[in-house]
Amino acid sequence: MEHAKAVDRINKRVCDIILKHLDSSCIGLIVQGSAIKGGFIQGSSDIDYILYVDDAALNEAMRLPAELCISIHKDLSSVEVWPFRYIQFSVLSAKTNTYLGPIPGTYQLLTGRLLVPEAANDEIYQDAVKSLDELSPADAFNTHGLLDHGEDRIERCTRLLCTIAWPIAFQLLTVIHKDGIRIWSLKKQEAVSLLASIPAVGNEIASFYQSVQSYYPLEQSAEKALKVIEEGLSFINAAKRHWLSIKSQLLLR
Repeated sequence: MEHAKAVDRINKRVCDIILKHLDSSCIGLIVQGSAIKGGFIQGSSDIDYILYVDDAALNEAMRLPAELCISIHKDLSSVEVWPFRYIQFSVLSAKTNTYLGPIPGTYQLLTGRLLVPEAANDEIYQDAVKSLDELSPADAFNTHGLLDHGEDRIERCTRLLCTIAWPIAFQLLTVIHKDGIRIWSLKKQEAVSLLASIPAVGNEIASFYQSVQSYYPLEQSAEKALKVIEEGLSFINAAKRHWLSIKSQLLLR
């Protein structure tokens, strides 16, 4: 209940700030992911917004102008984001959007309208197939970042690894079950439970999830951070191997 109140509080403040600065240039604003589905990991999960804007609001680089973003950030910096890690925005317009529409059950429209229709099951499936085909575990995570030390370097690496591993888990479940809308509506722990029944990836995803829970929200141990990264990379490799082993069988169904 307290988490739900925090989500509502953050959403209201963010929506008010966006409308204050963009007004009619804002086509719509949605919040998506674990903030809506539940099951977010305290101190780890971000609160993820997609802002739809008119093409005319963007500069020649197809981005919002710097002075506008600076003004928005000044207001956003007053928003208390806990129990989330941080606020994250994607800004899309008719000309710049290359993504699927939001998945039913995983988002909430805060103001305005969607830029594109909601994603259909077949679109989600085809996107998962493409992502797993293109997945190169050796390229997925820049291991050289682990050579940096000081300030919050290891925390950044650990957070980045998590943002890479979790979508792969949902993509793998999507191609196996061919029901993307249901799969992407699952909480992280529910996805872990489903994957845990698959011998080829079950141990890896369970170990990764356990390491994440052990590390967050305190983030006080470099050893635990490295364990998250190690287990996450192990899962990514296992997911790719499993995809290659089942791909032809699944696509023939």
